Amino acid sequence: MIIDNSKLTAIIHLIEHFGYDNIELLKELSGVKNVEDYINFLEEKKVRVSPSPNFKRIGLTFYHTVIDLNRKLNLVDFYYLLNGFPIGILRDVVVANKVILDILFPSGKWAFIQILDYLRDEAGLINDYKVYMEYEREVYSINYEKFNFNELKFYDNFILDKPREPIYLRYLEDDFKPDWYDVVMIGKRQEGVNLTFEQIAKALGISVDEVKNHYYDHVIGKSLIDAFYVYIGKYDYRITLIMNTVKKEVAKELTRIPTLMRISYLHNDKIYALVVGQNHVLLDILSFINKLSYDYDFTYDVFIHPLNPFREYTVTASLPYEHFSKDGKWEISLEEMMNNMKKALVNVLKRE
Repeated sequence: MIIDNSKLTAIIHLIEHFGYDNIELLKELSGVKNVEDYINFLEEKKVRVSPSPNFKRIGLTFYHTVIDLNRKLNLVDFYYLLNGFPIGILRDVVVANKVILDILFPSGKWAFIQILDYLRDEAGLINDYKVYMEYEREVYSINYEKFNFNELKFYDNFILDKPREPIYLRYLEDDFKPDWYDVVMIGKRQEGVNLTFEQIAKALGISVDEVKNHYYDHVIGKSLIDAFYVYIGKYDYRITLIMNTVKKEVAKELTRIPTLMRISYLHNDKIYALVVGQNHVLLDILSFINKLSYDYDFTYDVFIHPLNPFREYTVTASLPYEHFSKDGKWEISLEEMMNNMKKALVNVLKRE
């Protein structure tokens, strides 16, 4: 079939808001009668659809942490040393001892700080670290305006002419609290991109109808996710950008990078941006960031994390649903975290 790029882009936009489980909804909202053909086309291109959780609604706070290592560690070590709370563990390809941790932790609790202190002061694994708490975030879909769907590559000179708008989903201020099924369902979908309702039902031990009820009534209906990220094609690296500014106009201009996915406003007057990319557009991205810093007079740090070799520079994980209890609470104590950290530390030190 001949693919109409405008229809394809419209369908991708809807998937970013609703996922692609409900074909009839996509058909109704897009006005495209043969939506199934476009979904099949995307699946042939190995599309990956992953939820972006609304951390505040789930009772979690996002912390961005920059670590200077004293000794060499495998990235996955941090996952176990910090009890599974990091969702991103990233090593810079240029500065070998620089590691970035994206940590999700129950709101109002700070026990992971004591773990980092122990790794610095007692174990000697960390030379120093800085933690920045997110107070506001904007989520952006990957823009495929300058993307070749046949070659699965972005065009050269792919910086957009105009800034983009973040994805605004309906946000509720009610007192709804997610249950265990809701939180685990989101985590499972992050772990197994494109998991079917049948696969999720089997993993949770409930019926497919129950999965659908939780998904549509709670996960979607109660705004437990910000958006769905739609990945098409192969990506070669992830970029962490820390800007020493909180100017909204800077953040807005930054959205002209089509593969910018998230902007986090951090305490200590910083903006953290997450960008992914393909090798041939890396120079475009870095040059654009550099020009922005000149035009708006700010300094920045940029870290590049190749996605391959596997787990050498980048480790990602789902939200830490294993710490969410059946009665709907985030449960973790400092004592438990310390005990688990010390057990993991023994295995780390054995390798030396």
